Amino acid sequence: MHNETQPHLPTHDDEDSSEALSADALLRAYGKESSFFFASPGATWLGRGILASLPIRAGASLDDALPRLFGQARDRGVQRPIVVGALPFDPEAAPILYIPERLERAGRLRHTQPAATESALSGCTTNEFPPPAAYAAGVREALTLMRETALKKVVLSRTLDVVGECDIDQARLLRNLACRNPAGYTFAVNLPPTLRGFTPRRLIGASPELLVRRTGARVLANPIAGTAPRSADPDEDRARAEALLRSAKDRHEHALVVEAVVDALRPYCRIIDCPPAPELISTARLWHLSTRVRGELRDPAATAIELARALHPTPAVCGEPRALARQAIGRLEHFSRGLFTGLVGWCDAEGDGEWAVTIRCAEVEGGRARLYAGAGIVPDSDPWLEVAETAAKFRTLLDALTGGNA
Repeated sequence: MHNETQPHLPTHDDEDSSEALSADALLRAYGKESSFFFASPGATWLGRGILASLPIRAGASLDDALPRLFGQARDRGVQRPIVVGALPFDPEAAPILYIPERLERAGRLRHTQPAATESALSGCTTNEFPPPAAYAAGVREALTLMRETALKKVVLSRTLDVVGECDIDQARLLRNLACRNPAGYTFAVNLPPTLRGFTPRRLIGASPELLVRRTGARVLANPIAGTAPRSADPDEDRARAEALLRSAKDRHEHALVVEAVVDALRPYCRIIDCPPAPELISTARLWHLSTRVRGELRDPAATAIELARALHPTPAVCGEPRALARQAIGRLEHFSRGLFTGLVGWCDAEGDGEWAVTIRCAEVEGGRARLYAGAGIVPDSDPWLEVAETAAKFRTLLDALTGGNA
């Protein structure tokens, strides 16, 4: 459907009856003039231009700012405004939220199998930070903290800088990600530029993890934690999946996240349905443990973005207890995460919306891309296996950049 300044265009009310828009057409239409893209298992969104935006400053109160933003859009002719964008890992840092000039909606992408992909860049050099040995040392420090303090889990991340010979084709990168991850959450969010005369700066990725979706009184959260790399050999691939499902270390890591999600939702929900055991889900590169937590709101005034902020950051991207994990991340990670392990999605003025966790992502500008990957560290973690896990997670974006085989 459309969020549009021109009154003759369809509005949100038409979305259930209109089949005029094709999700794949929206993906193909994404280009330099686009301001937002978000494809989930339920719907696909394409934004063009920016009609109104939230002031980019730390500490701004979203409770006050969002109603004003919706009011500005209505004053300019948008019948049912929708805010889109991303929130950073640090809840106190500045969000990137705006209302596009035009926002089109279609159903889910219809890819039935991964399509052939072409490279989104020409030639490249890469640089890891921290390098593998230093990251493994950081994991060992985290394990020492767990022995000496009440820390149960901490997520440690690293980056991979990719520099191409010319500008990265951001539209091609997005299409590659969407084709390879049809069951996930593929996204592109415009960011303030830092370089003059280059292509737009964007956060682009394909997350497997839904933080929260609100549809009326219904709430769905889908925490994911516990990971194993996939294999090209079908028998080995299935063996890895079954080993992950049996892994006491990964089941423990996953349970910490699910417990935190249920605890955060409990004040908002009169009913919560949480399965007793996780299930397996997969991406082109990885197996994950997944639990779908459903709830029914006590108060319909609780919006999707309010629920997302109550949940964020979960132990899947931070750790447990949260305060100790934040301290450990500040001590052991020597870079700013920015929007990585934050939130990306949308929320309408009635409170419905959908927010995914910004993992498997990169910040892209000109010929440069900074990729991010993290791993959950618990007492049974092996430092070099965590190095391997982050390397496997980099592959989602590396494959989409280079057109490599999944």
